Amino acid sequence: MHFGDLQTVGLNEVLQNEYPDAKKIILTDETVGSIWIEQLVTSHSQLSKAEIIQIPEGEAFKTIDVCAQIWEALSEYEIGRGDVIINFGGGVITDMGGFIASLYKRGLSFINIPTTLLSQVDASVGGKTGVDLGPFKNQIGVFSDAAHVFIDDQFLKTLDEKQLQSGLAEMLKHGLISDPSHWKDLQSFDPSNPKGRLKLIRTSVKIKRDVVVQDHKESGVRKTLNFGHTIGHGIEGFLLEKETPTLHGFAVAWGMKAESFIAYKQGLLSQTAYESIAAFIDTYYPKCEIESKDFKAILKLMYNDKKNKNGHIQFSFISEIGKGIYDQGATDVEILDALKTLID
Repeated sequence: MHFGDLQTVGLNEVLQNEYPDAKKIILTDETVGSIWIEQLVTSHSQLSKAEIIQIPEGEAFKTIDVCAQIWEALSEYEIGRGDVIINFGGGVITDMGGFIASLYKRGLSFINIPTTLLSQVDASVGGKTGVDLGPFKNQIGVFSDAAHVFIDDQFLKTLDEKQLQSGLAEMLKHGLISDPSHWKDLQSFDPSNPKGRLKLIRTSVKIKRDVVVQDHKESGVRKTLNFGHTIGHGIEGFLLEKETPTLHGFAVAWGMKAESFIAYKQGLLSQTAYESIAAFIDTYYPKCEIESKDFKAILKLMYNDKKNKNGHIQFSFISEIGKGIYDQGATDVEILDALKTLID
């Protein structure tokens, strides 16, 4: 992990020392490419001859079909196992780029340069790569770690408020499952203000990495990182299928509120803790974009969640602020009651 300005923390040196004769491929999207690609290439001599693959922006393009097109392009460029892919973009690019690199010729080295707050604190860290299958999030994927991750918060200055809010949701999750002081600090954090921002990003990354180091393949404690994601992915997949996509972080925030409600109703979480979580999410995030008639469709998507076991929906809750628990269950009635809290 490298934190700070790309030139200061040595991206060019890493490329020169570890990949001196390798072909370099930069995978990015149209938005990041139009804003940042020229600066990236011109300020790093090792990228002067890099091939650039640019795809449309958005979750709708995080598919196996797009991967196949990119694999064909890699073949045309005669990319070999000694070459390197540089994933330069948000979570879609780092998730999909890592997946593409990991499967092509049984594995290429890849480097992540995340450009959104969400990808900096979550998507580019931890070794999960993959693509969606229809409305099902990250249904096809592998565990594969980037050789290097470079986190430079200068890229955040071009993000709009919604993108910053989306990234903050994953940081809030880190505090809620592991660190009460981080949760408290984030409630007064302005992601658009660079003062102290990188420090809080580092704290979130450390929380996630500390969990991942204990359980890389998600057989135990890593499951706590799924807090908010079971219901969140159901909502996100439903809205994607409906062609009214929402930001991942918004769905996670709504999911954390709903799942905290289930934990509260089951006697696992205090009313005070639930109400403090709900109040912050209600204040900071827009109202959830679903209606009561959508609940059964969302529940159906949740039954195909990759985390499920023996046909039962698996949850990760919190038992107090700063303490995540996993392998929890809930009835359909409890889930539907939790979804109601998002529209009341």
